[in-house]
Amino acid sequence: MRSRTRSRSFRPAFTLIELLVVIAIIAVLIALLLPAVQSAREAARRAQCVNNLKQMGLALFNYESGNNAFPPSGESTNFNLSLVSVPYPTSQFVDGGWSALARILPYMEGGNAFNALNFNLFEYNDANGQNYTGASQVVAVFICPSSTRSPDGGRDGAEPAAWDGGISAALGGQGYGYNDYGPTCYTDISPLGVGGVGATLATPFRDKTTRANGLLKQGKTTIGEITDGTSNTIAIAEDAGRDPRYLSPYTQNTYIDKSATTMSAYVASTNPSDPGPAGGYTQWRRYWRWAEPDESYGVSGVPNNKYRPDNEGTDWPTGPTYVAQGNNAGNNDEIASFHPGGANILFGDGHVAFLKDSINPITLRGLVTLAGGEVISSDQY
Repeated sequence: MRSRTRSRSFRPAFTLIELLVVIAIIAVLIALLLPAVQSAREAARRAQCVNNLKQMGLALFNYESGNNAFPPSGESTNFNLSLVSVPYPTSQFVDGGWSALARILPYMEGGNAFNALNFNLFEYNDANGQNYTGASQVVAVFICPSSTRSPDGGRDGAEPAAWDGGISAALGGQGYGYNDYGPTCYTDISPLGVGGVGATLATPFRDKTTRANGLLKQGKTTIGEITDGTSNTIAIAEDAGRDPRYLSPYTQNTYIDKSATTMSAYVASTNPSDPGPAGGYTQWRRYWRWAEPDESYGVSGVPNNKYRPDNEGTDWPTGPTYVAQGNNAGNNDEIASFHPGGANILFGDGHVAFLKDSINPITLRGLVTLAGGEVISSDQY
């Protein structure tokens, strides 16, 4: 009987050097592909942000079609220096405790949130909680997908309940809905491009005495008032990532009598139904909410201002924490986004453009003013 010899084939294993080479090649491929993947994701997020603004633009025009004017901004400017205690125009809240974005909800498929709001009450944050159901809803169009925020990460679109003035906590729900956009209701960038009253390291070209209205302002704005042209005037711009760390310089319970004609009549009136926010920030407006009239803001500097601190949780470069409210750094009431190089803006005619960080401040002033008489071409921004 013949014996069969079984041939054995041996497969050599990878050597350590070969394994390291393979790992290195994979690492290089990942390093090459990851930026492309991240860039593609950001491009998609930026496109969604553009779409959000386009929907707001359509809503503004549908509002104008039904009301023969654009809605009031929420925050606006008092230019009557005889009625203020400082020698320059100041902010006021005279059109009720509601934002422009809340008013356009029914024109942008936001009917469910709008129908849950009672505009007969003075403001969205009424202490009886009747407006909480509507104002706490997350409106996806008001959230830029690129933005991030603290203290809760911000991806859920609503603030922590602890910051809502106690209303949602009492009702066992989340806080009010976040917002990453707002009307540019005024600008106080100097038309000469030089610093003046109110100029700071964060806003070196600011001069409060040169303040001028944006497209959305006090009361309703007719198209005829926009003499610079709707295609040359910003209506809404990004101010992304605002959250409870940011303090408005304006109090929640202060409203101005817009019918006043004398200094004695021009007084702050207290709204007794407003409890103010909880968590220690007891008297300041919460401009990170889409229903808050202070979600509008003035433009005092260039987009994506990198100056610090931009909020009350950020240190000055020298170290100590400082109350930063109203300093117009970063996204603290300024045009700001999480898109590299600039921010998306909506013009009065409904088209959306990308505003570069490198824009000349004087050009930016011209884009904000509705009747400044500036002539601006698209290659300037």
